[in-house]
Amino acid sequence: MNTSVRLFRKRYIPEECVELKKDRILFADKECLVTSWNVLKPRSDFASGISLFLFDKKWKITRVAKADGSLYHWYCDIMDVHITEDTENDCTTYLMEDLLIDIVIEADDSVHVLDLDEAAEAFTKGLITGDTLTLALHAADALLRDIRSGAFSDYQSLVESYVK
Repeated sequence: MNTSVRLFRKRYIPEECVELKKDRILFADKECLVTSWNVLKPRSDFASGISLFLFDKKWKITRVAKADGSLYHWYCDIMDVHITEDTENDCTTYLMEDLLIDIVIEADDSVHVLDLDEAAEAFTKGLITGDTLTLALHAADALLRDIRSGAFSDYQSLVESYVK
């Protein structure tokens, strides 16, 4: 891997592209990226997280933790990651494109699908294409199927292996 790595998150609603300067890279290869982070502003509900980006599945699986390190919930973003290698400057850039749909698995294992309205709004306003919306819906469906079948626990175990 290159010596310099930059992480960016691109959102459509609200429209923004921000560099994630304080995220720490725990692991990276051509298939996935694992990062850890702390909240930017203190919160009473959670304090930090470890995120697993699975590039081919279009998923970001995050273990969100309370201040004491215990599980708050699992937050899954449907996300496309674009990787740019700049060999001349020895830098890799990851642009995480938030595809709007989110799935939350609570500590009690209840599952919630969020922001379908935002995905529809982004499509209606021309912020995303039909192909992008279709990609997001297929990725969300695949994630929900893995959650229901129990296969999601393999990803949870992988993320948990990075908890100190």
